[in-house]
Amino acid sequence: MTAVLFALSGVVLVAALAVAAIGVRAAARRRAAASGSRVQGPDQLARARTEAQAMVSTARAHALTMREAALDELAMRRAAVDAIEGRLEERERELREREAALGLRVDEQHAHDAAVEAERAGVAEQRAEVERILERVADIDRDTAERTILGRVEEELAADHPGRVDRSVGGRVGDVVPAARSLLGDAIQRQDSSHADSAPRPAPIALEGLDEADRERLLAALGVIAADTTTDLGVDSERNQATLRGLDPVGRELARQASLEVIDRQLQALDVPPLLLKARRSLDSRIVALGERALWDMQMQGRPELAELLGVLHYRFSYGQNALLHCQETGYLCAVLAAELRMDEVSARQAGLLHDIGKAVDHDVEGSHAIIGGELLTVLGTEPGIVHAVKAHHFDEEPSTDLAMLTICADAISASRPGARRDTLTTYLQRLEQLQQIATRHSGVERAFPMQAGREVRVSVRPDQVSDGDVAQLCSAIAHEIEAEMTYPGMIKVTVIRETTATATAS
Repeated sequence: MTAVLFALSGVVLVAALAVAAIGVRAAARRRAAASGSRVQGPDQLARARTEAQAMVSTARAHALTMREAALDELAMRRAAVDAIEGRLEERERELREREAALGLRVDEQHAHDAAVEAERAGVAEQRAEVERILERVADIDRDTAERTILGRVEEELAADHPGRVDRSVGGRVGDVVPAARSLLGDAIQRQDSSHADSAPRPAPIALEGLDEADRERLLAALGVIAADTTTDLGVDSERNQATLRGLDPVGRELARQASLEVIDRQLQALDVPPLLLKARRSLDSRIVALGERALWDMQMQGRPELAELLGVLHYRFSYGQNALLHCQETGYLCAVLAAELRMDEVSARQAGLLHDIGKAVDHDVEGSHAIIGGELLTVLGTEPGIVHAVKAHHFDEEPSTDLAMLTICADAISASRPGARRDTLTTYLQRLEQLQQIATRHSGVERAFPMQAGREVRVSVRPDQVSDGDVAQLCSAIAHEIEAEMTYPGMIKVTVIRETTATATAS
């Protein structure tokens, strides 16, 4: 850097001398041009030389001044460069020291990590050894122990859940029983709609007073009706009656209408197919009209399939209660309860009306009518909240919304009000007792508990007499016997429970 600055000062000095010489020559040329063609004398030439020498001296002095200034500036810059180089060297030294310290820390960290990994591996080996010792002493493996502990914790939480809910609700709103009774009473009193059940019901066909030819003709025509409507023709010889039974409500109603027409007009078996075709068209129109009227009464809109499903419920009965009227009544009650609780009345009315929509097709689709109805409504584009309320109204799905709980309450009120169902207390108790008898007569069954108004039966077996492999076979056998021996609407769920508990005392 110093050599470069010195060379620059020399170049500046030479340039200054060159500029001065050029200035002297230019002045001489100007004087010669001014003199013109005159002849210069010795005195003039001497004066010109003197002036030239003076100008050269002046230029040399100026150049020396510039050189000294350049040297001074060079010295200042050299000092600045030396200072910068010193600071750079100091920083470089500090960086080298920091790099060395960082290297030491990295080595220490690697050594620490290695030590931690070694300790972790040792702890893992010790834990595995402890687990092996525990499994050998307790004679149980890890997975079984985890399942046992988690199962007991879940049972304890489930047992304590109602109490925690009651305590939480009581802390917020106080005693809820009087408030709930008041709300339910107001809802029932405000529900004053008339629900006259005008739905026709099939009745036995009397065969008395018919000669052999008319009897054969009528039974042949009824056989054609039964084959076309998927119903079963039964003949009671003792009572001299014929009945058409079936699970399909539409087929059952079609068979009823056709059988009445056959009896009134004394038709032959060959005349039945055209009659059934005409009656089916008329019944389909009637079903759609009933569904559209129900939607209009409930201030709802929906796809045509929804109206058809609701119309089918007019011919569906549950313990003698008309399913469509039950759905409408549940919708009204649900809306009134929602109004009392300052909730959305429209959604509540829709959930109440549609809660049993699955009963329109549960004879063709396997499963609970609540789940079937929820899936149907999903396909029809119904809101998810209403779909959840429909699926949860019999606890086939855990209710998680206020709307679902309102639907459950309204459904229970409509089904349990006086005169709603023709199922007497005696018949109801007989059905529960029959369920219990069918389940308990099997070997190894300890107790049986009919639940949900006879829709489910839970069977507890003795673990020393029934193995895990026999549980599924026993459950299937009980279900088949219920199907063969009992008459019931809907479905009955059979659950067999086998539990083994071991207790030991250490003294």
